[in-house]
Amino acid sequence: MATLLNTGYASSPTGKQDLALTQYVDPMIGTDQSPPLVPAIAKTQPSPENLGGGFTAPAATLPAGMVQWGPDTPSVPNGWSPPGYHYSQTSITGFSLTHLSGVGCSGGGALPILPTVAGQAGAVPFKHANETARPGYYGVTLDNGIRVELTATLRSGAGRFAWPAGQAGQLNITVKTDASSQGGTVAIDPNDPRALSGSMVGGNFCDDGQTYKIYFYAKLDQPFTPKLSAGNALLTFASKPDAPLTVNMKVGVSYVSIQNAKDNLQQESGARSFDQIAKQADATWNRELNVIEVAGGNADNLKKFYTALYHALLAPSVFSDVNGDYSAMNGKIARVGAGHVHYTTFSSWDTYRSLMPLIAWLKPAAASDMMQSLVDDADTCGGAFPKWVEGNTSSDVMPGDNVPIVVAQSYMYGATGFDTQKALSIMLRTASGAATTCRNVVALPGLNLYQQLGYLPADANIRIDSSHNGGTASTTLEYATTDYAISRYALALGDATDAAKMLARSTNWKHVIHPASGTTPARLSDRNRNGNWVATSYDEVEGNVEQYTWMIPFDIPGLISALGGDAAVLPRLDTFNAYLNAGSRSPHLWIGNEPSFATPWLYNWTSRPDKTQALVRRIINEQFTTAASGLPGNDDEGATSGWFVWAALGLYPEVPAVPGFTLATPLFSHVTIRLADGKTLQIDASHAGSTYVQGVTLNGTALTSTWMDFDRVRKGGVLEFRLGDAPSSWGRPVTTR
Repeated sequence: MATLLNTGYASSPTGKQDLALTQYVDPMIGTDQSPPLVPAIAKTQPSPENLGGGFTAPAATLPAGMVQWGPDTPSVPNGWSPPGYHYSQTSITGFSLTHLSGVGCSGGGALPILPTVAGQAGAVPFKHANETARPGYYGVTLDNGIRVELTATLRSGAGRFAWPAGQAGQLNITVKTDASSQGGTVAIDPNDPRALSGSMVGGNFCDDGQTYKIYFYAKLDQPFTPKLSAGNALLTFASKPDAPLTVNMKVGVSYVSIQNAKDNLQQESGARSFDQIAKQADATWNRELNVIEVAGGNADNLKKFYTALYHALLAPSVFSDVNGDYSAMNGKIARVGAGHVHYTTFSSWDTYRSLMPLIAWLKPAAASDMMQSLVDDADTCGGAFPKWVEGNTSSDVMPGDNVPIVVAQSYMYGATGFDTQKALSIMLRTASGAATTCRNVVALPGLNLYQQLGYLPADANIRIDSSHNGGTASTTLEYATTDYAISRYALALGDATDAAKMLARSTNWKHVIHPASGTTPARLSDRNRNGNWVATSYDEVEGNVEQYTWMIPFDIPGLISALGGDAAVLPRLDTFNAYLNAGSRSPHLWIGNEPSFATPWLYNWTSRPDKTQALVRRIINEQFTTAASGLPGNDDEGATSGWFVWAALGLYPEVPAVPGFTLATPLFSHVTIRLADGKTLQIDASHAGSTYVQGVTLNGTALTSTWMDFDRVRKGGVLEFRLGDAPSSWGRPVTTR
């Protein structure tokens, strides 16, 4: 596991003394398969299911870094695992410059570099005992004695490779990506015999067929003999008989040109040594992590919290070069204005639920650039927002038009520095069918039927996305969620007419709730064009009908009413939560996947909010651990980790595009959130080890509701929780609609 540092305080370039919080981050958390299903109340175990893993990578990177330089291993045999690093494996195939954190399909893997010795081929064995990972740094001593150390700036990486005394060093450089397995070019710089450059084809994210070019420029500090073949390079270095051979390598990356890759390298890395770059990376991460200071927790909880915050800050990632150039969705070179950045890596279906409100609140200027990036992408790819953005591709991954929710959420939580009116225009044009695609990816498949019927019919053979043909009922919920988010965003911008239209359309969720019949309770169900319900309705998009029945966070009072009211919902939720991470085959909570993120908080809209307090605490304690298998499911570019951050704070942005938090039990006795305007929100909890809320005050005024409007804490304040070991009568249902 990652080595923890005990360095006290670190001084930032601004002179502010930052707590050395990187000591609590373990990038190995989430790199192994998820733990097995955990029973909570039920007597029988649901059918086993391989839930995969967190799929995070212990790569050296900065917050939102373009470069994530880290190890790759073989995939897990007889299991579900994308290219990347898998903790259970015992060999390393290379150290590639790009990774996608927590993503459950192919992506990243650009320019894998493997140090070897003469005559050696294939993956190299290693042991975790010889491995160290911390923010901005990765190191390992391979079983053959070669030492590898990696660090990074935003757009470049620095590597230090050391061979045992007497060994001639070799660097195998493969000009391809694991995602596409397509080659490229590599050449020695005619003006510098210690430098090489080239390009490769990347992309093909989740096998979608869309690609882009990624360029690199590398410099080494030792002379080498090159052997170039088929776009790959083998660099050989002379041995030192009485001392280890050490080779330093710096690599700049760009999605525009080799010259830009060279400029990225020179401007960000320059003449600084490996140790200087690694020290700066640590300081950068400390500044980012210090935005939330927690105290009063045990060592494991500190490690879980700061590792989750670290993972939450990895994406969206920088896509523009130091000069502002980036490759637009139409393949042309565009440029952002001075002081701004164009971003990529938008896992919108995953991150709209809770991660983007966190980023927008903590980093409103960066989040504003992220939203402007999406607006600019829509302008250059067909008029609709992209879906899953990787590089300059719009991948047809996951259902629904989720970017409007991302934009609305970000705006509501403070990221307002982008072309808000153009964003609204894109939303409304897409919702009406006037703008339909981005890079030939349909934003809202079956939109005409959705408008006519009020739902997506199961018998219309709608291609939901590149991975799903079924799941029309759950996708109807996604469409309705987008409708609701657009309505709130439009209202915030003063467009009451369109806000009312989209709010009315958001009630389409009611058309896929099959009313109770006999002993069968009301629940989500697919239905056909003639209105008939599908009797066998069960499987939906990465979930099942019972899991999706609860995914209507924008009209929770309406949902509770449709399901029979408080008396019917409470025992049903209790049964549903009998398992905390049941997978898609069992009608129980699957906290490791996004559709269930909001469900643990639903008790706050019933007469028993104490059940949310107990359930969220159990999830924190049981489903998130400090082991390599310590995430309950794919991290999906920080989505799952973002959920943990909110849960540990005792807050959750439950209702999409309605700024505010539903409350539960804080994990720590003291939290200081440093807001962008210099103000702070302080969260204090007496008896923080206890589970149940006895009372809450904000700036000395008692709060009796489980919902708190964002405006009340937008400028900071002091939020105090009084906790105890037994449920109390604190809290009551609240309508936020």
